[in-house]
Amino acid sequence: MNEVRLRLAASAASKERRLSAVLGGRPPGAALDQAVRAAQAEGSLSLAGLPPGDVAPLLRAIAAVPPTAPLTAGALETWHRASTGARGFRTTEAERAGTAPPAPPEFIASRLAIFEQWMNAPSAAELTASQQGALALARVVEVRPFDDGNGRVSRLAASHVMVKAGARPPILTAADAPRLMQALQAAFQLHTEPLAALLEEGAERALDLMIREAERPTA
Repeated sequence: MNEVRLRLAASAASKERRLSAVLGGRPPGAALDQAVRAAQAEGSLSLAGLPPGDVAPLLRAIAAVPPTAPLTAGALETWHRASTGARGFRTTEAERAGTAPPAPPEFIASRLAIFEQWMNAPSAAELTASQQGALALARVVEVRPFDDGNGRVSRLAASHVMVKAGARPPILTAADAPRLMQALQAAFQLHTEPLAALLEEGAERALDLMIREAERPTA
């Protein structure tokens, strides 16, 4: 992990050092990665108001896009298809209470094309991992390209860009729902720091989980 590039919070940097010490300097193995992804998927399902048991579709969705791949409209469609089984963008109008409506169906593709340019521009790489995640999450929710599963896809997008930038996958749960909604409303007004802070905390939860699992006594 590059602490200068990522500008890790002091608590996250300390936890990274602790994890490295517990692992004896070795990188986390597949078991730790799987534990984090499972917790992330369960949390995303709970935020969507879905039963937490069937995480397989979300785990397939995570694996469906290579971690080094750029964030594209095609990646969003891949995550949506893998996590919901549905295909294609929304073809009917959608509403959103209290703020501007989502994109009209005929503008979804063009707005996602602009979003793709934003997220892959050199200026985006200058942002912290959590700031990139906040931009990705907020924009997908704002456009609302799909009939269903936009929240799950937006969280996959945020996690993807954060991991690509070197951060841990953020774990969000149903308990975060009120704060997430407030942060999204702020992000729609171009104030993304509350959402970035929530995602940064979510990434620290992944570190906490990895440390607990690594320190768990083996039989």
